[in-house]
Amino acid sequence: MFKSQEYMTVVGLFSLVGVCILLLSSPEDIFSNLMVIDVSKTHKTPYEILVTTIFDFKNTEELGNLPKDIGGLHSRDVPISKTEGKMGAVMKRMYSNGTDAVLFMLLSSENMSAFHSLEVCYGGRWNVTEKEVIPIRVRRLGEGGFHNVHVNKFVVQRGNLEMVVLHWFMWKSGVVRTEKNFVLIQVATPIEESKERAIDLTKRFIADFFLRIYKPVTKSKIIAEQLVDRFGLFGFVINLLLIGLPLIMIFNARIRGR
Repeated sequence: MFKSQEYMTVVGLFSLVGVCILLLSSPEDIFSNLMVIDVSKTHKTPYEILVTTIFDFKNTEELGNLPKDIGGLHSRDVPISKTEGKMGAVMKRMYSNGTDAVLFMLLSSENMSAFHSLEVCYGGRWNVTEKEVIPIRVRRLGEGGFHNVHVNKFVVQRGNLEMVVLHWFMWKSGVVRTEKNFVLIQVATPIEESKERAIDLTKRFIADFFLRIYKPVTKSKIIAEQLVDRFGLFGFVINLLLIGLPLIMIFNARIRGR
């Protein structure tokens, strides 16, 4: 008898947690493959946006289906060096058209064994001359479309070589940000004619990438609120029942146990 009562309490507790997660989530959290994009890998910033995508960025087979042509540039795969592999690189492509070239790299934190922040990584071999967050204008896709997205911009220099490096971080929505669950996308191009032209090239590349890879998402109200908005008092009763049934299981088992 005691074991069955204890089992009922455990089931009630798990049910209560599940119901609370359900009612406090929006439909997009549950039914959509949401991704979070931001400029920081440790904390939320005002530049965070929610998107959906058909690609699993942690699946190397699916990554092979990323567009071969982006921003008017054609791609070729580039071998990943041993050092880059230790940094977490899982894809490296050169996009070019004979005149302009952009190096695209995707890194997964799960594969990283020697990854530092990019400031440290570039700071060891390169002189980081500029560092800021910049907006990129992405063509509006309707009322819920992109307007501006923000990315990190570095200008780095080593000897006579100078590069513009833009990058951002991604997580699955609802995942706690840690050093072991993000994906980093980096786009770099050498500064040849002018820094402004190099920045413009990387911006155009990223704008096209966003339009072709991501779809913006706006979260609706949580499910508990939507039930009340749609059904009024009956929706409120539904919320109480969903929460009350697990509570009855928990306290009834405890009372019977006494």
